[in-house]
Amino acid sequence: MATRGRLVIMCAIAAIALLLVSTSQVNAWEQEYRYPIKVRVSESEPAGMGMGPSGIGSTTRHSSPDWDVAAGQARGPILCPKRGFSLALGMRPFFTNLSGATKVVSKGGEGTFLNLNGHLRMPGEKTIWEFYSHLRMWDKVTLRLEYLPWNWTGAGHAGIDGNFAGLLFKKDDLLHTDLSLSTIDIGGDYDVAFGRDLTFGPNGDLYIMRWSQRVAKELGEAGDLSMNIVQPAIGAHLRYEPTNTGYFSWFKPYMEGRFNWMSFGSLATSSWDMGAGIAPPVSRNVDAGFKIGYKQFKLEGNRGRLFADVGVEGVYLDFSLQF
Repeated sequence: MATRGRLVIMCAIAAIALLLVSTSQVNAWEQEYRYPIKVRVSESEPAGMGMGPSGIGSTTRHSSPDWDVAAGQARGPILCPKRGFSLALGMRPFFTNLSGATKVVSKGGEGTFLNLNGHLRMPGEKTIWEFYSHLRMWDKVTLRLEYLPWNWTGAGHAGIDGNFAGLLFKKDDLLHTDLSLSTIDIGGDYDVAFGRDLTFGPNGDLYIMRWSQRVAKELGEAGDLSMNIVQPAIGAHLRYEPTNTGYFSWFKPYMEGRFNWMSFGSLATSSWDMGAGIAPPVSRNVDAGFKIGYKQFKLEGNRGRLFADVGVEGVYLDFSLQF
């Protein structure tokens, strides 16, 4: 047992010494970019062809790497690296949890609130796919275009006698509901840097939403409402992106959060989003982004014949290609 203990101690000392040597080498690197150079291969000039201080025919070799891929600049050559242009295309599986209640009044002005979970039995959890593209310019401005096709279907019952968009129902009548909220989100961010690791700034969004809800009875009678909603929102965002993390900086880890809010025309929208991710380079010009986060969206108030108090929230994953 004593021999085994001495062997463990010797191995531990050797591992610590190796770690110290590696750390000293990492700290000695000269950082040309925000992140360390990932690949440095080949030389652009063959031996003996350069002109050294001694004149023509000198054997001095001028090494000039033709593929210096910095982890933080892998997407630079595609667009305009001098002006900080980059493009991201991605998709998100959003594991939603729907809650709240809606009321659609009839043309005569009557309507009954129906609970989306209790009465209409909308699914408490559903995976919905979202799609987006982000264009970043001058390392300060980001333009965002997102398509969020949310939809749910449920079969429930009426808790009380009521009216939905002219459809009269009695207590315990069977009701089948289709609810769709498809949104095109046009947004923009402006970044203000606080040091090299932290950025903060305002953002604005314009939600172009298509609300469609249909409630049908067992015999086929139905009431429905389809309408367009245009809703602006303003907010802020924060992003933390560590720089000096050694070899781990190749993955480009980051954390970010944002929120939006606006009450416009008796209808209010609010949202917040927090997540963390990585974006390692997969080729000379492309990064692969992966992010996990949690977000919430709320719609409260009324617009036209629609009265809503609806919340959508849940965990999401984010997969993207960044050029």
